[in-house]
Amino acid sequence: MSEPQTVTAPPILSPDLEAATPGGALIAQPGASPAPFAVSHVADHYWRYPGEPLTFFTRVDILSAVPGFTLQIGLPAEATPGEYSARPALDAVPELVIAEDARALVWRVERAANAGERFEFTLETTVSPAQTDLTLESVALAIAGEGRARESVEVAVKAKGRYLKYLPALYYDDELMGRFLMLFESLWNHVEARIENIHYYFDPKMTPSDFLRWLATWSDLAFDDRWTDEQQRKLLASAARLYRIRGTRPGLVEHLEIYTGQRAIITEHRANNFRLGKDSRLGPSIALGRNNRPHSFTVFLRLPAVTLAEGEDENVRRRKEHERRRTIESIIEIEKPAHTTYALIIENEDA
Repeated sequence: MSEPQTVTAPPILSPDLEAATPGGALIAQPGASPAPFAVSHVADHYWRYPGEPLTFFTRVDILSAVPGFTLQIGLPAEATPGEYSARPALDAVPELVIAEDARALVWRVERAANAGERFEFTLETTVSPAQTDLTLESVALAIAGEGRARESVEVAVKAKGRYLKYLPALYYDDELMGRFLMLFESLWNHVEARIENIHYYFDPKMTPSDFLRWLATWSDLAFDDRWTDEQQRKLLASAARLYRIRGTRPGLVEHLEIYTGQRAIITEHRANNFRLGKDSRLGPSIALGRNNRPHSFTVFLRLPAVTLAEGEDENVRRRKEHERRRTIESIIEIEKPAHTTYALIIENEDA
């Protein structure tokens, strides 16, 4: 990777640009035309200690075609530039532009960019030593003709370790102790982050995939490899409601819809040819009428055909369809009243 060329005055930028406030980038004066693109500018961390790495990520989404554009990413005075990259790769090397108290890394995209294209830029930096707490500001500015789009990001820099507040006051002015405690903070930061965000682990929509099956045990649910992450999250989110309506037709329909994505048709079989007469009999297993099946129902589903990956044959398709049917049957067994029986009919949507 080539080093960026350092320039002491804006070499290609429009004359309506002026230096920003200290720590920022070069920004456009008010009154610029609506931009044919949108700019997003973020950092990988929003508070840092001196000496720690800090990376800026910038994205330019093209809204309407432009013959080319310029992007400048403000480099705070308290940060030292490091590696950089652009995607898609650009032929030109970015320039480090210095104007009074402001610095910016400038990329020029000289080819035409069409609507819908996306350009992504990364700038790695290192936070410089600091004696007091400060705030780093970086501004990303995209320019095409008269069009301008910008976004800024701020990062808090702490000059001393946060753990100092747990020590006697006499240590607060000890620079060595303040920096020494940063080592322990770096070690425990990820643990503290987990503790602060532990409530997300109990949210089916937010918990990591590895925790889904563990969380399912809280509701006496069991998943296997046939359940996707999305299906598991939907079922976990609906578990409490499904338990309240367990053993009912709505409960079974909702449970099957979570797994299959299709709404089942359930037909309950009752006596529809009731009669009285000399041939009628009473008994513990009496079913009124003829040719009826008391305490039974039929589940009808129309499902899309199982898709095959490249290289898989019809034997694999039949095996996958059999596994899908077994999972559906297990859902019905869980949801139906214990004394009932059922018939399952699955048709292919393409049939």
